[in-house]
Amino acid sequence: MKDRSHLKIYSEKIIDPFTEVHFAWHKSLNDITIEHTHNFYEIFLITKGKVVHNINDNKQLLEEGTLVFIRPSDVHHYKKYKDENCELINIAFPQKTIKELFNYLGEGFNRKSLLENGMPHSVKLSNVETGIIIKRMEDLNLINRDSKQEINTKLRILLLEIFIKYFSSNYNDEKTNVPRWLSTLREEMLKKENFIKGFSEMQRISNKSKEHVCREFKKHFELTPTEFINDQRLNYAANLLTNTDENIPFISMEAGFENLSHFYHIFKKKFNSSPGDFRNKYRTSIIP
Repeated sequence: MKDRSHLKIYSEKIIDPFTEVHFAWHKSLNDITIEHTHNFYEIFLITKGKVVHNINDNKQLLEEGTLVFIRPSDVHHYKKYKDENCELINIAFPQKTIKELFNYLGEGFNRKSLLENGMPHSVKLSNVETGIIIKRMEDLNLINRDSKQEINTKLRILLLEIFIKYFSSNYNDEKTNVPRWLSTLREEMLKKENFIKGFSEMQRISNKSKEHVCREFKKHFELTPTEFINDQRLNYAANLLTNTDENIPFISMEAGFENLSHFYHIFKKKFNSSPGDFRNKYRTSIIP
């Protein structure tokens, strides 16, 4: 980042210390906003139109539905894109809030990538998801202004849901140069309703050719799509074996394996144990 002076905005000036939130819905932006940084975190969502986001000496064209996590170290401002109007919702919250949120999520949460990447994390939401987030953010306006603890609690619930659902990827796309479509595809294939359907669902979601998906997946993740899908299925099956009393044929089908003998074969290859022996070793029948 270039060494230059810029405006710094302080949480003490705009964030209520009791609610821990500053919420604003900007229905229009000036052609150029002032380049700035701040000592707090923020999340903004483009709710309409497009805008040029100048961030850490880079330019991004952000479209409707783009959700962005901004850190105190980021230097950014907005510039109008052509003659297009842009609307965005912004939620600012202090460092204390994010520290306590990350502590709650534990060491398994991908905080390092979120906090240390050169560029802030962003994700493109579907129209339905955008509408849901807008509604949730708007609900903050419905709470009585004097009910500061309720506002604070609702904010933390919203942030928790956003970070878990949209900012929990364990892959550093900036360092590995993973294309956005491929990163999104991988995240979608972590969902049970997708990985149980297999590669056909992966190709449908990607809207790309079989050859292209296979080539790019292997290139960036060092796994074939089939290997990745089977990993998700087997891990899910292992959890069902230890956490439920469902029978093994049911678990095989539930995890997406239509051939029981094939399930036994690749399960033993991954875990060096048959499904039955794995269950006997790790499952407890005690009801606490």
